[in-house]
Amino acid sequence: MNWHKYPFLRLLLPLSLGIGISEAFPGFRPMTMVVHGMILAAFTIFLVLHRAVNDYRNRWVIGIDMMIVFALIGFLLARLHAPEPIVEGQGVYLARVYDPPVEKGKTVKVMLEIEGLHSDTGTVKSNGRLIAYLEKTEEALALSYGEMISFSAHVDPVPPPLNPQEFDYRTYLHRQGVTGRVYLKQDGWMPVGVNHGNPIFSFAYRFRDHLLDALKRNGITEDEFGAGAAILLGYDESLPAQLRQHYVAAGSMHILCVSGMHVGIIYLLASFVLGFIGKGKKMAKVRSVLLLVLIWFYALLTGLSPSILRSTLMISMVILGELTRRKGVILNSIAASAFIILLINPNDLFSIGFQLSYAAVVGIVLLQRPIYLLFYIKNKLFDKVWEITAVSIAAQIATMPFTVFYFKQFTPYFWLSNLPMTPLSFIVILSGMLLLLVSWVPGLSALVGKMVWACLRVMNVTVAGIDHLPFSLVKGLFINRFEFAMALLLLLLLYLIINIRKKRFLMEMVVVGLVFAGSLAVRAHQTVNRTELLFYSMKNHTAIDFIQGAQHLLLCDEQLLNDNSSIDYSLKGSWSQKQLSMNPPCYTLVDDVDTELVLKRGPLLSFQGKLMAIVGPSLVLDTSAQSIDVDILMVTGKQRARLSEVVKVYRPSLLLVDGSVPNYYVGDWKSQAADLNLPFCCLDDGYYKYLIINE
Repeated sequence: MNWHKYPFLRLLLPLSLGIGISEAFPGFRPMTMVVHGMILAAFTIFLVLHRAVNDYRNRWVIGIDMMIVFALIGFLLARLHAPEPIVEGQGVYLARVYDPPVEKGKTVKVMLEIEGLHSDTGTVKSNGRLIAYLEKTEEALALSYGEMISFSAHVDPVPPPLNPQEFDYRTYLHRQGVTGRVYLKQDGWMPVGVNHGNPIFSFAYRFRDHLLDALKRNGITEDEFGAGAAILLGYDESLPAQLRQHYVAAGSMHILCVSGMHVGIIYLLASFVLGFIGKGKKMAKVRSVLLLVLIWFYALLTGLSPSILRSTLMISMVILGELTRRKGVILNSIAASAFIILLINPNDLFSIGFQLSYAAVVGIVLLQRPIYLLFYIKNKLFDKVWEITAVSIAAQIATMPFTVFYFKQFTPYFWLSNLPMTPLSFIVILSGMLLLLVSWVPGLSALVGKMVWACLRVMNVTVAGIDHLPFSLVKGLFINRFEFAMALLLLLLLYLIINIRKKRFLMEMVVVGLVFAGSLAVRAHQTVNRTELLFYSMKNHTAIDFIQGAQHLLLCDEQLLNDNSSIDYSLKGSWSQKQLSMNPPCYTLVDDVDTELVLKRGPLLSFQGKLMAIVGPSLVLDTSAQSIDVDILMVTGKQRARLSEVVKVYRPSLLLVDGSVPNYYVGDWKSQAADLNLPFCCLDDGYYKYLIINE
């Protein structure tokens, strides 16, 4: 590999390494590293000036030195972007709305940036961000970016994931600078009336709202509006959950994310519109500046996501290259855009969107051509179809380890969906942009609106049809971090074999493949003799998993049984990790169960020689019954603490209180258990695993 063609790739690797080290070792003191960085920078200058290093054979010394310098820079940048904790205390918080409010059921979600805390003793400067849920009112819905509000409430920390393999929402928010959350009733906050927002962002958000209204005014509503708003403006808050699922299952979710295709079309349209500008050197510079302003304003409208930033930066480099009459290397341009993004916000390195975006584009750049050349097709139409399919296959191969690792699923029909969706999305973007331009012309805008609606309708129907195909979405896949790294290494070796054509990489690929398969086999073997009870931590719900080898049975409350989104969020990650069925037999707390795995009669159940009793409002406690020894006594629902009566019927070895028990009852159960010297566990603090060892 000719490394001198890829200077930004050489800088990106150590920068990313430094950011990763900062994440892995949060205890290092940043000021110490600043001093080290300054010393190393001075030493680098010395090496550059030293005659011995100027010798061609000694260039590797400077190379290693620069890698260390940029690794330190990455480490320090990550520390500088670490979120500041919110100062807590009695008083009134002053906060600024830094993201447009979003309507969420009975609340309005608002992202707030704390400016200070006012109390009787004075004003304390407090920084940090939090997520606020405001009671839905006209006043809450009318809030806009930059407005100042005041409130008095206790700020709660965002809880960590409470169940195995549950999405880590706390870390996700932490990397966005959010360290707390608060719920505010109608009388718990008030607007201050001063707008301190960035005027550029403020204008962009107002303009985006105007464009969204233009879509609605021209007949694009409901599902078509949700898809159109996401495709054209990157606004996915109106996208229905069911429609989102269709796009995910069809492997077309990337179409709803504003990315390179969108920016490329904006670039082409803007170039066409600005074609009247003369071709002289001065006018060419004016044209280039206007193009840069337009594409960056569009990026601003769509929220500056990693995919849009990557595309905008790359096209900006193309424009600057035209000005300087220098051609770039596409892989170096990709690395340069990533390098700049990480300099601005190092936390983007851990963003799933960032990783998927760059994995897809690198996969297309490196693998699309070799895949396309596998078949020679004379027919021009079929050849174009194969070319589009090769793009999809290349992107899917590159992103597959990421989708399995993060989402634990795979979409087999990605190649089928992208054939119609790619040209349709192209038409939607073109006609949608035209609609936004002519939205002020009544007749013309209505005509264009019908065309946009028709294309969106076809897209939505297409993905819904693919979603209903057998095995449209393979769930329950799982690889751990080590296997994820091995999968990425396999992809790298595959690329080296295809492009460099050196057979020696075949042996390395076989070894890595065997290590990967061996790790999967070890985890599969561990499931054979596994017997455990898993009590999930879920607010207002009860969920118990009875696991024997690869079999399991779920016992839960009736409300959870009908809540697929909560099951997907809190339970299926654990099922994927343990290689269990995604559709186990499910029973409610009041059901009698008679299976090979579990036997349940009323409040009593037996599992692998262990006896368990459940106490709750729906299960009557028979105080006249004979006392029974049980391994676990589980309390559910709004059940007032009366442990002294319960232990007359059930003598437990462990008292377990689940998330359906209100907080004001949990303390009573805990204190009464302490009085009886009974081991106590509350699922509000996280899941509980009860291992059963077969003797």
